[in-house]
Amino acid sequence: MGIFLILVLVIALVLFGLVSAAPRGKRRRGTSAGYRGSRSTVQTLSREQIFTRWQTIQTMADTGGGNGLRQAVTEADKLLDHVMRQQGASGDTMRDRMHSFRNRFSNWPDITRAHGIRNHLAHDVGYDLVASQAKEAVADFGRALKDLGAL
Repeated sequence: MGIFLILVLVIALVLFGLVSAAPRGKRRRGTSAGYRGSRSTVQTLSREQIFTRWQTIQTMADTGGGNGLRQAVTEADKLLDHVMRQQGASGDTMRDRMHSFRNRFSNWPDITRAHGIRNHLAHDVGYDLVASQAKEAVADFGRALKDLGAL
């Protein structure tokens, strides 16, 4: 019986070692593995496509209630990040890319605040989103997109 338990334990340790050493898929951006998104893989959006997405975001903000506002802030943040990457912003994170384009924004403090709201929405389960702040954040993202010539 003792030999059987030792054999099972050895097999379990070998399997654990194999599973732990197995290659894993790409990690999400911003993880400790340092996933680097390639700018060459950014899908190019025309001004018309960006404008259409922006209209959808504004509709979410205007008619979607609390969940619509949450989604509008998140999507506006994503759209700004996409445009910055499309225009060659450097950096591994959105904050890095925003900072590399800092001089191109007329409302830098507002954009950083809006991105902070998005981060709270994404990472803080109990974050209490105030409707006026969400609408202001969406407007700030819109201003940033205009500064970049995307809208």
